[in-house]
Amino acid sequence: MKELRDTCPWVIMICEGSKCSRLQKDLRRTFKHELKERGLKREVEMVEMDCTSRCKQGPVVCIQPANLWLGEVRDANVPQIIDEMFREEPVQ
Repeated sequence: MKELRDTCPWVIMICEGSKCSRLQKDLRRTFKHELKERGLKREVEMVEMDCTSRCKQGPVVCIQPANLWLGEVRDANVPQIIDEMFREEPVQ
């Protein structure tokens, strides 16, 4: 096993299960665009994850290392999520 040391301090994981991916076609693109606009591309890694079995709450996004799980995330929520990631206060 080898430790990966070149990882970003933040990770945004977006569920790519069948229901979540249907509901959030542009969510990943919105996150990438917003991070690039803010100059945070190197601070946040985007990861696709398999179904989280939280289909009723989809689309589901997980923010690490905060271990924050968010449901029903829409494109319009992305700026607020990124704002809150770089503050001490949790996302509401």
